[in-house]
Amino acid sequence: MKKGKLIILTAPSGTGKTSICRELLKRNKDWNFSVSVTTRPERKGEVDGKDYIFMDSDKFEHHVKFGEFIEWEWVHGYKYGTLFSTIDDALDDNKVLILDIDVKGGQNIYEEYEDDCITFFVEPPGDNLAEKLEILEERLNNRGNENSTLIKRRLQRVSKELEQKEKFEHHIINDSLKEATNQIESIIKEKSK
Repeated sequence: MKKGKLIILTAPSGTGKTSICRELLKRNKDWNFSVSVTTRPERKGEVDGKDYIFMDSDKFEHHVKFGEFIEWEWVHGYKYGTLFSTIDDALDDNKVLILDIDVKGGQNIYEEYEDDCITFFVEPPGDNLAEKLEILEERLNNRGNENSTLIKRRLQRVSKELEQKEKFEHHIINDSLKEATNQIESIIKEKSK
């Protein structure tokens, strides 16, 4: 019997995990995206319920109080979380569910659903931390949707996030979006048989 799978994609900000997720979903129409809940404002082009579930802090706290999040945390001044119901519904329906999630959240989900997960840590190219940071800063600046203070805050987390990569099964370097996506897609299909 086919069984649902949780695909955890985690990476430092600016590495391209969201672009990889979009490409995987475009190629595989029967795969699903885990829509996270956030208190951050909607960015131009984002759709509530598709990109994120946007909610105010009070409503978010209500979900926290009643234990409805498998994981949540403050990230760059806003709260982000994944609802248990999102995960359980996908597994009950035998779906492949892709989670675009931060390192800590990915670890929390893996701990709870270890047998149902395929985990990926995506990192930027570069031979050392300085090169990786330079590439990430350029990518974040090219997005054009965040101020320099927020970009600096995102970059400060990178070395700590990179230290956690060994806790994930597969390590992918995103030097080429197409190649990184191909590698991840191939592994998912092989392990979902």
